[in-house]
Amino acid sequence: MIRKLTVFLSILMLAGLFPAGVKGAGPVAGSCREITDMAGRKVKIPANITKVLATSPPPSTFVYMIAPEKLGGWFFSPAGQARKYIPEKFRHIPVLGWGRQVSNYEAYIAAHPDLVFTSYEAGADSSRVDLVQEKFGSIPVVCVDNTRDAVGYAQTLAFMGEILGVPERGRALVDYYQNVLQEVQQKVSGIAEKNKRRVYYAEKENGLATDPPGSCHSQLIEVCGGINVAQCKIASGRGMTQVTMESVLMWHPDIIITTSPEFVRHAYADETWKKVPAVQKQQIHCAPRMPFNWFDRPPGVNRIVGIPWTAHVLYPESFPENWVKTRVKTFFSLFYHYELTEAELLSLIR
Repeated sequence: MIRKLTVFLSILMLAGLFPAGVKGAGPVAGSCREITDMAGRKVKIPANITKVLATSPPPSTFVYMIAPEKLGGWFFSPAGQARKYIPEKFRHIPVLGWGRQVSNYEAYIAAHPDLVFTSYEAGADSSRVDLVQEKFGSIPVVCVDNTRDAVGYAQTLAFMGEILGVPERGRALVDYYQNVLQEVQQKVSGIAEKNKRRVYYAEKENGLATDPPGSCHSQLIEVCGGINVAQCKIASGRGMTQVTMESVLMWHPDIIITTSPEFVRHAYADETWKKVPAVQKQQIHCAPRMPFNWFDRPPGVNRIVGIPWTAHVLYPESFPENWVKTRVKTFFSLFYHYELTEAELLSLIR
């Protein structure tokens, strides 16, 4: 009787050490937990997450940055020279999707993920999510918000870190992101309107497609204190509003940012483009693209490193090269799990 009483009291004492909902040991195999996703949906997910997929590029990149060992498949993966910036132990991850949204649900289901992340923007029609869940059957679909908002990544990084069971990783990435974003925004907030750089975002090989103010694709211009000169409507879908050469000449940008090396060659050789102030001053800047584009497409968390790069391009006097080098090197270590050499670092930012 004394032995039984001692055991009973020991159990009560141990139970008092743990708050409700927190276990003293790891999750039991096959157990589940209920979470509220970023669309406000109640979703039951496995307590132990080992493999996840995503239905579009932005959340796929989030997963790689937070917990690469749990990414069951890229939506698209770095290729060519960009592949070297992916550590060898993660190069085996297969590509299961391509484009803007998943189309081969059978391949996703056959991969047996514990859950699937899907992008959701506040106020969007939730019936689309219901349709995605229906197609995935018993595999839980978890909505994540702010995957395309360059000033809203913190909440999503923290949320996905919790879901993936690595909250400390999520917090580390949030800290880096918020520090860089706040530093840049504080410095550029003091720039008088008349002194702000006028920027044109040139897309496609001829440079006559762009995304105006308010578009997620050109957002880093405004985040970093520039004036997006494009006065045109935001194109629906994937963006890229077609404009004329006459409009570009009228907007007279000081700086051109592009993601197309072909456009850079075209602009410096074309007599009409040579009339644009940015071309005359040799201020065309092609955004680095390794392992993912730093400025746009996808307009996801990969653009965090584009914040210091864009700030340097617009205001090198306030954000000198050594400043951007330090932040890019830290970003690659934290987010891409890759340690840049000095030569690689200079090659990327220049």
